[in-house]
Amino acid sequence: MSTNGAPPAKRPALDYSTLENPHEKAVMREFDRRKRARNLILPTDVYQVKMLLRKISHPISLFGEDAYSRSERLRAILSTMDENDVTSLLHSEMAKRQQSQEEDQETWYHKASCGDALRECRIYIADYSLPRARARLDEARAKKASNLSHEKALLQQEMHRKIQSIDIYGSQVIDPLRPGAFCEFSPDSKHIVTAGWSGMIAIWSVEDCHKEIQFQGHETQAGCARFHPNAYIDQKPHELHAASCGHDGIVHLWNLENIQPLASFPSTNIRISRIAFHPSGRYLASSCFDASWRLTDVETCQELLFQEGHSKAVFDVDFQIDGSLALSGGWDCYGRVWDLRTGRHVMFLEGHQKEINTVGWHPNGYNMITGSMDNTCKVWDLRMRRCNYTIAAHASVVSRLKIDKTGEFMATSSFDQTIKIWSTTGWQPLRTFNGHETKIMAVDVSPCGNWLASVAHDRTMKLWTKKE
Repeated sequence: MSTNGAPPAKRPALDYSTLENPHEKAVMREFDRRKRARNLILPTDVYQVKMLLRKISHPISLFGEDAYSRSERLRAILSTMDENDVTSLLHSEMAKRQQSQEEDQETWYHKASCGDALRECRIYIADYSLPRARARLDEARAKKASNLSHEKALLQQEMHRKIQSIDIYGSQVIDPLRPGAFCEFSPDSKHIVTAGWSGMIAIWSVEDCHKEIQFQGHETQAGCARFHPNAYIDQKPHELHAASCGHDGIVHLWNLENIQPLASFPSTNIRISRIAFHPSGRYLASSCFDASWRLTDVETCQELLFQEGHSKAVFDVDFQIDGSLALSGGWDCYGRVWDLRTGRHVMFLEGHQKEINTVGWHPNGYNMITGSMDNTCKVWDLRMRRCNYTIAAHASVVSRLKIDKTGEFMATSSFDQTIKIWSTTGWQPLRTFNGHETKIMAVDVSPCGNWLASVAHDRTMKLWTKKE
């Protein structure tokens, strides 16, 4: 009360709405930033994310950071930048990505310098493949019409029992100096050819793991060795029985009478990772690190086809059972199917997140399987032109896959030191083999279906078969 007895004057009320709240502004700024971050469309390719980080002068990778964390870090950084700068940066990157995709979709065709030899090759392959395709389709129709579901179930049960009884049979050092790279059974299932990084190519007998012959030709790493489709069956000892390739870009052809090459393809000075014989045995495909694969006539040693189409190294190639199509897989994460009779590109396989290391055809002629460094295998259908199934196959790189001759099961090897067997009906795991103590480079299934072979970084080859 005032001294004169009058009530005190009321103070004017403060208007808090006019006061600035720094905390509220910070919260709203963070809310807007997160909203912008959610709306940003970033590339999913790991390499492109790193390039964007480099452009904005940030580390492309932090210790212990995976691909998802790196992408989220980029998203958080871009959300704090000026919108015009972000739009300009992403627009230029999107234009480059679109151009790269257009280049990936484009198929290059090179006219052969060998004149009519390529045309004769295509005619030969057409004449060879069409009767085989007709016979395969007639057999498939007959099996479908018979509807022997009970017999199929019994055969599948027998196959499962056989796989469960498989155990390690023996072990052999195939390369005294460096890791083993590849192995393959002969058509009669009695021999194995191996390739090692010291350049050593050798043929071994199956039952006693005895070295029958050791070839001399590669001076650098040998990456692959394959048997001729008629080796030890129709081929005479002086005729072609095997072929091998190396990092020096040379392909050697071998017979059983000489440790020196029967013939050699001229060196391209480009690493050749894998080779594959055409089912006819007359042609050989080689996958090269110059983003191409090549088709060569083994009778004349003449290169007939130089096929581009991949943007990075082609690591593996395989022929369809009829011999009409070829499947290539590359380190650009894509696979491609080629019609050998016309030279056309038939199907584009897109879906792997990392490099493709191995490819293979199912004996039914329309299913394909690819194995990748993303630890998965994908099953593709040529008829529907899509991926039907993705197998979370291993805990590390899938190095090699092989489907048995009957198409009942598939074997895969991995850098996680395991071999796995998968049912081709539903692609379910049937068995895991642990025998090697280092990463496994390759696995193979014998044509008779009774043997498995694997080679690993520990320089050994191991044989697996059913227990007695």
